[in-house]
Amino acid sequence: MPSPRDLVRYMRTVGRGSPVDEPWSVVGQIVAQVRGDGTPEDSPLTLQDVMASADYRDLMTAKIVEGELAPDFELPSLDGGGTVRLADLRAERPVALVFGSYT
Repeated sequence: MPSPRDLVRYMRTVGRGSPVDEPWSVVGQIVAQVRGDGTPEDSPLTLQDVMASADYRDLMTAKIVEGELAPDFELPSLDGGGTVRLADLRAERPVALVFGSYT
């Protein structure tokens, strides 16, 4: 079970929004949880289920330190025209990886 501190930290992160999610205040998230509409009805998991899982805790633990090269990976390109490798981009210029919630 996540602690209240973990829940607030998660809510502060979600509250900032992302390129696909509008910002959502911590107060708004708390009200949604109290009303019971914080999790979609068709969702098999609740926020508490996710935060209590070992996988979620593992995601919160840094695997590399500042200045260390990120492991290479390959992803499909957004235009559908092949793939993009981090190593190829890194060879051309510095690369910043930004991850967010896309739920």
